[in-house]
Amino acid sequence: MNETRNIIAGLELGKEFSQICYYDRKEKEPVSLSVKTGSNQYTFSTRLSKRPRTEVWHFGMEADYFSTHEGEIPVDNLLEIWAQGEPAQIDGGWYRPEELLEIYLKGCLSVLGVAEPVRQIKTLMITVPDLNRVLVRKLQRVCSRLKFTSGQVLLQDYEESFYYYVMSKRPDNWNRMTGLFTFEKGKATFSRMVVDSQKKPMLVTVEHGKTITLPKDPDQKDVDFYQLIADSCGNDTYGGIYLVGDGFSKDWAVRSVPLLCKNQRHVYYGNNMYVKGACYAARERTEEKLLGTYLYVGNALVQNHVSMEMLIQGAKKNYTVAEAGRNWYETEHEFELLLDGRQDLEFMVKPMDGGEVRHYCMKLPGLPKRPDRTTRLRVHVMYESADTCIILVQDLGFGEMFPSSGLMWTERAVW
Repeated sequence: MNETRNIIAGLELGKEFSQICYYDRKEKEPVSLSVKTGSNQYTFSTRLSKRPRTEVWHFGMEADYFSTHEGEIPVDNLLEIWAQGEPAQIDGGWYRPEELLEIYLKGCLSVLGVAEPVRQIKTLMITVPDLNRVLVRKLQRVCSRLKFTSGQVLLQDYEESFYYYVMSKRPDNWNRMTGLFTFEKGKATFSRMVVDSQKKPMLVTVEHGKTITLPKDPDQKDVDFYQLIADSCGNDTYGGIYLVGDGFSKDWAVRSVPLLCKNQRHVYYGNNMYVKGACYAARERTEEKLLGTYLYVGNALVQNHVSMEMLIQGAKKNYTVAEAGRNWYETEHEFELLLDGRQDLEFMVKPMDGGEVRHYCMKLPGLPKRPDRTTRLRVHVMYESADTCIILVQDLGFGEMFPSSGLMWTERAVW
């Protein structure tokens, strides 16, 4: 890797395997990094190993070797450990998820081959199959501990990486459907990306189709997958169809492959789509911004604009609490306000698609009754999913005249 300054990188943390790549500005595309010099081995196990009775750890391919040949203790299911947030018992001791994540991330960053990743990386996009609040917080906390600054490390799920890969790699197909068959643990699942060019900006969504369990018999597997293709794609025109994951092989897909290619559909197979999509996303978010006329509407996107009516500098205005169109794990806001003759908070919720505005009222039981505008509240808003918001409210009182009651309220609002 020649580029050692201003690096844009993508990191995929998968359930079983992970990989990393960087953006080559000269070639204008992501470049996968091999974990073994002179080889085409780009993936490495999502695994750690620990030397018994020591604090010596190995990751990835080294963890495979040392756990198989040198008696080290393997630590698998790392993504599950990080997402659940519970300590793991290893070698007679308990280890917090953050500790294991920090060890693993350091190993991943070492694959970049640069001396000071924190100083030399401009943007690192981490992609995982799914994001939940626990995993997001663990990743953010560990990256902060590694001295990455806010905004230097970004997060997204596989579906959003799929979007960025297709839109960045194949701009000639921006207004056409794109199919995706995912193979995992003996199952095949179909999804497709659809562009609504009638909206401004144009909305891009991923629609979920059928999932089937593939039989072990090769001939029957071909028959069942053929039927899944027929049911999912029909005679529709697709800009491209992608196949990712372990489980697909041309050896058994004798009838399936010709059906995939029907109507001149271009078919692509590989396991680097998500990591390269993450890299393209990092570039789009921090540099070139080529997709400004498109808006990806995924499962992680906040669908409602949330505001409050406030008196600001003597005039009534709508104050934005949460902005629609942002990923839930990036949406967090804290502010203070003075209550004016109320014992509650009222939020206005407006759907992103222009639907009717709804009003949401949060009660504040036990709040001391004080004269108007002598109750100062601190409001902290964060999301745990695209449609579920956590509202934390603290009574700050009003100076020495009306000291704080110490009361705090928490509400889980589903917009």
